[in-house]
Amino acid sequence: MVCQNCGTREATVLVQTVTHNQVKKAALCSTCAGHDEPAAALDAMMEALAALRTRAPAPRCPTCKISFATFRESGRFGCPNCYEHFLPQVMDLLPRVHAGAYRHRGKTPGRR
Repeated sequence: MVCQNCGTREATVLVQTVTHNQVKKAALCSTCAGHDEPAAALDAMMEALAALRTRAPAPRCPTCKISFATFRESGRFGCPNCYEHFLPQVMDLLPRVHAGAYRHRGKTPGRR
């Protein structure tokens, strides 16, 4: 297979990226992939995976110890302090919950 970037050398690395649930694949030679040899590319990918596995655990509310993932699953916070502790994540959710607004203003006439 020929490299999809330069079109001259043999492709030795398959690069796969996922962005917004869309998968893009590219067959690249080792030069275009930025690695001198395919083994180096594999080593770099394995290091990246290891870094993902060792990332810090999700932050929890200091009072009730609930995680934001637990809130997302249940839709309920564990205590009043959760609102302050998870404020940045909640601010990202509000426009989706309240039709683009950061505040709930009640129902619009004619809507159910």
